[in-house]
Amino acid sequence: MNSSLAVATFLYFLGMVKYLLYLGLRKKILFIMATVMIFAGFVMETVGLVQRSMLTGHGPYTNVFEYCLFMAWAVFGVFLVAEGYSRIKPLGAFTAPVGFFFMLVAVTLSSENGGSPSADAYWLTLHRTLSFVSFGAFTIIFAAGVMYLIQERELKSKHFGGWYHRLPSLEILDDANRVGIIVGFPIITIGMVAAIIWSIQQYGSLMILDFSTSALIIAWVVYAVLTVGRFILRWRGRRAATLGVTGFVIVTISLALHIIR
Repeated sequence: MNSSLAVATFLYFLGMVKYLLYLGLRKKILFIMATVMIFAGFVMETVGLVQRSMLTGHGPYTNVFEYCLFMAWAVFGVFLVAEGYSRIKPLGAFTAPVGFFFMLVAVTLSSENGGSPSADAYWLTLHRTLSFVSFGAFTIIFAAGVMYLIQERELKSKHFGGWYHRLPSLEILDDANRVGIIVGFPIITIGMVAAIIWSIQQYGSLMILDFSTSALIIAWVVYAVLTVGRFILRWRGRRAATLGVTGFVIVTISLALHIIR
């Protein structure tokens, strides 16, 4: 791991800790420091990924180390945009740990090039890129969904404790779910189409079905149901939040299986 990526990992860790402290203490300075650190970490990781691509001659798509780096980059990149759009200050406390987890996994792995023979295939590269970016959007849906379910429980129990005062309103969280699916579902859909095209070119069939591919298809179906439910059936609230969390768990499993296979 080059120095830029090492610095990014450290900054992500500090930012994550500051976001968690902000959630508990609700001091604005902690939120500002956390956002600055995550942004600085994202810049450093971007520099590190560019340096690695210049060194290897390809994008971050050939081994588990690179996959985890790019996954973290996508999560933090989408998060920074989402935080600027939604102004949901507790979002970082639920999202940053996901991105940092992938950076932490990358730290423990060898950075040696895996030498994937298909790394330069256009449609496969497009599929991988869009899948990771959509994962970033789904992380926002997941975080908003978890916060929604916690806040709803507080309201139903009429126990207006610490969580109630620390989390945004249900309306704001539901809107975050809506925006997340608007962004994430088209991206993962295009990514799946790219995978089908690549599979036809490579194997002469629509796709090679295995457990990881099946899990990804199931995740796509969950998000498709969520999309139809939100924008045609007018689903809101708990149902949308639960589907968003469920879809994230499934897509995480599918991407993990894709990475390690």
